[in-house]
Amino acid sequence: MNILRRNLLLGASSVAAGALLPSLPLPIPAAAETPSLLAYVVGTPGEYDWQTFFARSAEEAFAEWVADQGYDEEYDPTFDPDFVTRVPIWDGRNPNSICPADWFEANLGHCCERCGCETHPDCGGQVVEGEVVCEECLTLADRVEINPNDVVEDLGNRIACDGADKVRVRLEHRKEWEDLPPELWDRAIAFAAEEII
Repeated sequence: MNILRRNLLLGASSVAAGALLPSLPLPIPAAAETPSLLAYVVGTPGEYDWQTFFARSAEEAFAEWVADQGYDEEYDPTFDPDFVTRVPIWDGRNPNSICPADWFEANLGHCCERCGCETHPDCGGQVVEGEVVCEECLTLADRVEINPNDVVEDLGNRIACDGADKVRVRLEHRKEWEDLPPELWDRAIAFAAEEII
């Protein structure tokens, strides 16, 4: 075997340079990730007693709810899927960070934060500046912010039935006239004119 001087020097310098490099730790294999807990709401169907639970399964969430309700061993309800709703958009969230508006975002009902009545997105409830508000508590200002076209149509129908003067007096009496942008009032009058024709 014929060793060239150049190869010998190259090999020797590589060994010398390698000794100067810091030793790096070997990579540690990643531990198997523990499955994150899934978000559920559990409660009595048709009632507003639902609570948020994070569990590995619907059955586990139901069991936590049963324990939270204080049922004794004598009355231990069996799992019923109607009592449990999966809420995937809440997975990984801090349970304390879930607010009433999040319930509406998940198309779930909650109590109005103004009057305490039960409300739901399907029943006219809205989220106004992060606050859940039932249809009865919505102010004209809220409605203008949420859906100005709906306000125009509603006012237009009222104007068509009662006349612009009466509707304006009502709005002024309820101190809502200031909340109505002039262009929406003009559009409502135009809408009413089309309805009357």
